[in-house]
Amino acid sequence: MSDLARFMTAMVTPYDASNEVDYKKARVLANHLVRNGNDGLVLAGTTGEAPLLSDEEKERLWTEVKDEVGPERTIVAGSGTVDTHHSIELAKRAERARADALLVVTPYYLKPSQEGIYQHVRAIAESTSLPIIVYNIPGRTGVNISIETMLRVAELPNVVGDKEANGDMEYSAKLIEQAPGFRIWSGNDSDNFLLWCLGAYGAVSVTGHITGPLQRKMMAHVDAGEIAEAAAIHRSLVPVTNACFMNGNPSTIRYALRKL
Repeated sequence: MSDLARFMTAMVTPYDASNEVDYKKARVLANHLVRNGNDGLVLAGTTGEAPLLSDEEKERLWTEVKDEVGPERTIVAGSGTVDTHHSIELAKRAERARADALLVVTPYYLKPSQEGIYQHVRAIAESTSLPIIVYNIPGRTGVNISIETMLRVAELPNVVGDKEANGDMEYSAKLIEQAPGFRIWSGNDSDNFLLWCLGAYGAVSVTGHITGPLQRKMMAHVDAGEIAEAAAIHRSLVPVTNACFMNGNPSTIRYALRKL
């Protein structure tokens, strides 16, 4: 994997009737997603309900899906936790699973200081050779990574980007301007169009489970400078995006997948 995917879906984790991870269904779903607009997948993230998975389940999920989709598709392992040492252990498991990158969320619940966030990411980065995407989602973690801290994090050699879900367009614009080469993936489907117009690299999507081809078409229009055409697709996706989050995430997207 020479470069990381631009459009990735944060894949749900399938379960069987006994509430065990269904790895066969995970393979089937991963295949469906890469055939429908996704050049990468994020596994065991927020939508994948990472806190419900054991370390062994995460490693097997990463391994099986990587085996299924092959080397040409990016697999990002949701390896960040509230515990720095645990996050480092999961990074090692992700390496064994041949993941292409790590998604490292801000430590949640404890509301660390900005220096604490930086040191958390730094320690993980120094423990692995894998590229790291920082995940800024203050609505779930309770703390926003400041622009100053994000710029410090961006200087760490293998921290390559930010999955940005704080909804602040000015923040993202400043980050794009002040950290050339540091990639931003939109972390809110409702923000994809605006962030791409600002120069963001890609998106980690929830609605990509069902809207992948349209999202890729919208991205292609933005890349070509065809903003009116991209905006029209964005407007058409607004009710779909709203519906996919009407009862939280991932319960609503799970329901939508059952209806396919």
